[in-house]
Amino acid sequence: MTSRTCFACVLVLLGCVCCTVPVPPVTVVERVTTMTTTTPGTRFVHYVASLRALSPEALQREHARQETAFTTHPSAENRLRLVWLLSLPSTAFANRPYARELLQAYLHSPAPPDTDLLDLTLFLATCLQEPPPVHLADPRVKPLQADVEDKERQLVAQQQRVKKLQEELETQRLLYQQLQRQLQETVSEKNRHLTGQQHLNRKLLEERRNVKKLQEKIEKIKDIEKSLMDRERTDKKGT
Repeated sequence: MTSRTCFACVLVLLGCVCCTVPVPPVTVVERVTTMTTTTPGTRFVHYVASLRALSPEALQREHARQETAFTTHPSAENRLRLVWLLSLPSTAFANRPYARELLQAYLHSPAPPDTDLLDLTLFLATCLQEPPPVHLADPRVKPLQADVEDKERQLVAQQQRVKKLQEELETQRLLYQQLQRQLQETVSEKNRHLTGQQHLNRKLLEERRNVKKLQEKIEKIKDIEKSLMDRERTDKKGT
């Protein structure tokens, strides 16, 4: 469980308390310094929230200030604030073993712990019993991180290749559909042309038959005319 998870759980544990306390419209850091009449648990939650907005340099200064405050006045609130600072990962002053010692010393002190902070103290002690998260600057992490980044690059490249292949496939599909339509139109046109040609051939054949019949009729007429002319000449010779 990381410190962010701990912080989220702290907000859940003390959320009801925070919601019941009216807060003026000021910044988080100002709330911590001005809320003197709220409960210790509520003040701790606002203190933790204020740390999230600090830069590393400001966190370093806050750690030094809080360490001095705890040495001067080792109250439960100052102790828990220092414990929280010491448990922050990725900081130069992080010291989880010392933070656990401070909590254990508080829990086993002769004086009973503050009831308002007891649940919070037990919760922080549970968080600190778990191994701290591995920092990304750890040399052991760099090869893994490089491998992950390389895999991510490979995945992106693979996705780009797949996308390109899908685009090419879509282009080929559209081209195939276009060629198929053109082929169907060509076949349809050819069929129409063939049908028209067949119709013309039939008309031509029919016309040829008609011409032949007409020629035969003409020949018959010529034969009749010739026969009549021959008969006239014969009749003339007889007279």
